[in-house]
Amino acid sequence: MVARTLRITAPPDDVDSVHQALESVWAVVPDLEPRDRMSIETAVIELTANVIQYANRGRAVSFALTIVVYDDRVEATLSDSGEVDDVGLHSRGMPDAMAESGRGIPMIQALVDSVEHRRVEGFNHWTLVRAREAARDSVTPARGMPSVSISGVIDEMSRQRALEELGILDTPPEERFDRVTRLATQLFGVSGSAINLIDRDRQWSKSMVGSFPSEVPRSQSACAITIETDQTLIVPDLSQWEGHEHIGIPGEFEFYAGHPLYAPGGERIGSFCVFDASPRHFSEREVAMLRDLASWVQQELSVSQELSRAAEVQQGLLPQQLLSMPGWDIAGMCLPARAVGGDFYDWYPVGEGAAFTLADTMGKGIGSAIIAATVRAVLRSAARFGDVTGAVDAAAAALTGDLDSTGVFVTLFHARLDMDTGEVTYVDAGHGLTFIAKQSGEVRRLRSTAPPLGIDIETEWVAQTESLEAGDALVSVSDGVLDLYAGVEEALESVTSIVMLAESAEEIVDAMRARARGVAPDDVTVLVVRRDAA
Repeated sequence: MVARTLRITAPPDDVDSVHQALESVWAVVPDLEPRDRMSIETAVIELTANVIQYANRGRAVSFALTIVVYDDRVEATLSDSGEVDDVGLHSRGMPDAMAESGRGIPMIQALVDSVEHRRVEGFNHWTLVRAREAARDSVTPARGMPSVSISGVIDEMSRQRALEELGILDTPPEERFDRVTRLATQLFGVSGSAINLIDRDRQWSKSMVGSFPSEVPRSQSACAITIETDQTLIVPDLSQWEGHEHIGIPGEFEFYAGHPLYAPGGERIGSFCVFDASPRHFSEREVAMLRDLASWVQQELSVSQELSRAAEVQQGLLPQQLLSMPGWDIAGMCLPARAVGGDFYDWYPVGEGAAFTLADTMGKGIGSAIIAATVRAVLRSAARFGDVTGAVDAAAAALTGDLDSTGVFVTLFHARLDMDTGEVTYVDAGHGLTFIAKQSGEVRRLRSTAPPLGIDIETEWVAQTESLEAGDALVSVSDGVLDLYAGVEEALESVTSIVMLAESAEEIVDAMRARARGVAPDDVTVLVVRRDAA
């Protein structure tokens, strides 16, 4: 079996993209008869052209196209997001010679043995099947032979969606997975072990012990065969595995044992497997042990799903809308070092202006994220107090018990802005990473006048006042920004340069996001409040 999947959005994609995908399939199946190739290719191109032109009534449309070449047939499946669902598949006939349209579906039906269309959950699902000439020599298929793939296509779509929702593809190695593969290698005395996830057209390894590529084509993956059933797949001698000569890379392994891994919804998304350079026997006891280890991996995948959902919730707590403040430009970002983090920024209207907060909870991960969400909620509820000191004092009093019991503290910059006068009143609780960049080029770092929340219950919070004039910007960052540079001074100097060169608050944030993405060891958070130039 050879399979290829292509995702297309038209425009900008067009049928040329489909031609290229088909060429990549034909290149690895040289034994496909020219007549089979021409027929299925023409049918697929005709279907694709019709979907692009009509499925969304001329507007942009997205679809996934999968080509699978079996020993006895070629199947093409296409799933599109179009609005048109009544295609009249069974009532179509070839129009008369003078007709200007209507030939597409009848021509497709003439080129292949089976054409099916179903609409499921708002998507159109097409399946084209053509028996290969070699198979026709032994058995003449009935015209309109039933396709066995339509439910499989829908299952594959849900499987792929479940895999993507885990948010684990192409993520860095994690010790919680690596310890399982290390243990399996030692326990079974094999040359390698892996946690493999099956993507559309590739196998990707989340964890790997042994000499084997971290990514291989799906068509060469034994794990892609493992996920076809719920059973453990044992191959004592790969060289004797009839019909699967294309699996694996010659010389890399001869023995394989794998058990399916599931998404929380039950979709088979990958396999936990062990492999060895030489053929070997695998006892019932070893099969049971492999399943137990797969269950361990399964639990870790469930944790990944929970973290992914937690990340969505945390991002959802950040400001989603810009404040309506004529004459002011506001932007912010928060990039957690892990799935979730302990930083947050916030803004909301208060009186004739707005309140702004940037907080940094000690530590990273889910525990810090819970504390951060609590700080945000308490500060927002304290907005009824008429000044920033009252709000911070209320937050500190409410959080003291929790912070003390967990041994956590929170640095905090909390301010209120009068949009008419530009006056900023703030409390800096151990943060010290806020500065004002004047339009003139002068930069002034704001002093921290109190310890972080959770350090001293007797703290008296004292407010400070600054003024933002036309063209000035207030920038507050978390200490994760410092890790992007060689110290505080270089960080503030570089951020100041960005502020001076940028034309908007969002441009400043985008520049910091580009600097941090993929290299930041700590949570990186930035808040920018900029007054329009006169």
